[in-house]
Amino acid sequence: MCQHCSQLMGRYVSMNIQALISDSFKKGLSYNQTAQLCLRLYCSLDGIPECVHEQCTKENLAMIFSELAKSNFIVGDTSKSILYGANHHLITDKGHWVEVIASIFKIGNTVDDSVGNELISHITNQ
Repeated sequence: MCQHCSQLMGRYVSMNIQALISDSFKKGLSYNQTAQLCLRLYCSLDGIPECVHEQCTKENLAMIFSELAKSNFIVGDTSKSILYGANHHLITDKGHWVEVIASIFKIGNTVDDSVGNELISHITNQ
């Protein structure tokens, strides 16, 4: 187990990416930040504790981000969902987040590396 996972395991009964995200952003995130975090976790696991890597599949991330949306994690306007082609589903639907992830294949330029990397550094530098 990596050192970061060992430190984090002390805070959580079992290492859970959803709990890690919620704990890292106690005030939530904007829709765009949330979408970029989802895309970053799908596209690259660099800087993410190894103990949560297997949780970062398309299906699991879609479920996790729909659960985060149900818990009012996303603050403010969600109209930017159209930029990801995900405006046909409610943000609380798993299908919404599948569409966000699919946007990298359908639209092509939806990943903002600087936003994603900044969010990841906030998770890992607590």
